Amino acid sequence: MEVLPTLDEIDRMSGPDLDAALRAAEQLRRRAEAVIAAVVGRANDSVRYLDDGHRSVKAWAMAVTNCSPAESRQRRQNARVLGLMPEVRAAFRAGTVGVAQFHLLAKLAANPRARVHLPASDHVLLDAARSLPYPDFELVVDRWLALADPDGARQRAERVSAERTASLTHHDGVFEWHTKHGVIQGTIMSEVFEAFVHAEFLADWEACVAEHGDAACPVLMRRTARQRRADALVAIFGAAAIAGIDGQPIPVNLNLIMDEDQYEQQLANALDGTPTDIDPSTVRSRRCETVQGVTVDLRTVVALSVLAHVRRIVVNSAGVVVNAGQRRRLFDRTLADILKAVEPRCTWLGCMIRAAVAQIDHLQSFTAGGPTSTANAAVMCEHHNLFKYRTGYQPRRRPDGTWQITRPDGTVMTLPDAPAA
Repeated sequence: MEVLPTLDEIDRMSGPDLDAALRAAEQLRRRAEAVIAAVVGRANDSVRYLDDGHRSVKAWAMAVTNCSPAESRQRRQNARVLGLMPEVRAAFRAGTVGVAQFHLLAKLAANPRARVHLPASDHVLLDAARSLPYPDFELVVDRWLALADPDGARQRAERVSAERTASLTHHDGVFEWHTKHGVIQGTIMSEVFEAFVHAEFLADWEACVAEHGDAACPVLMRRTARQRRADALVAIFGAAAIAGIDGQPIPVNLNLIMDEDQYEQQLANALDGTPTDIDPSTVRSRRCETVQGVTVDLRTVVALSVLAHVRRIVVNSAGVVVNAGQRRRLFDRTLADILKAVEPRCTWLGCMIRAAVAQIDHLQSFTAGGPTSTANAAVMCEHHNLFKYRTGYQPRRRPDGTWQITRPDGTVMTLPDAPAA
């Protein structure tokens, strides 16, 4: 039996000696795994676990070795394979089958419908486990399972298709995609994605050759492989926006809300290289965020406003959108979306109706000469919009950006701690 080298001996190793040491350790690991599986199998067959009051061989193994529930479950599956596949058992004990390959076979043994076919496939699967790289062996096992358990394969495919999903989440300025698809959809998406990734690689390589000439190599490319894959996904969405739906391109704008003074100061400083200091005490009047409420670094905004298609929603210190409208009878969809992004709910004091289901109303009525502009607009629910017109109540935005409602008799509805008008 091989003897493992000491840690001091390993520290002095290099080259082929390290290869030999790893192979020797792997051989011992395989044999140890085989012994553990055999012991667990014997304990299960002899119900040894009952002696100490354990309810299952998995609980017994956890108590004896302090292993995890998942590891104990794996050992029980390993033991089952030893009983079903004698050729695999002998090879594993001899150390000629990898632990990962053995665990994959054990996974087959956990499937009741596939388990009955394992003895007849003992030699075929053992030969594949010995002769193929693990990814190829994994493919063979998948094919074998599809033949041995066609109903299960169909049910799995139907379940995956029924559970397909896609979501986009953002937290702390980071957007993450999560998708789950079946084989057909997944294959199509994978082909398109890899084509875009390759296009990003070619663009990087061309730029690298232009810069470094004959010295060009992948290490000198301006983006990492992970960055190119991320940019490829953005390129796919960009291409989809151009292609559009039913031949109509999808208008895409990056809407960013920011206060007027901060943007202009940052832009001026960016041009002359002067750093900008922002007073944290002005947090309530300082904004630089997407319409979803995700904070964006203002320096990034300035760069994007020059390089990309960005629509700035600039607000003054009171939160009023600056110069974002023109005279028309009704507020259009774009302007309404902008206003609802700035005002999260109905502006009537005490009303919690969300802006998403509210209306956009003229503060000074259109019939009285009020312009259809953001400065003359308020988010208001249907009830309070009609109530205002019927009763003569007048809402207005105070200089500090808060709202007050003036009653027909001239008295004011306002928050109890609001400053005097």
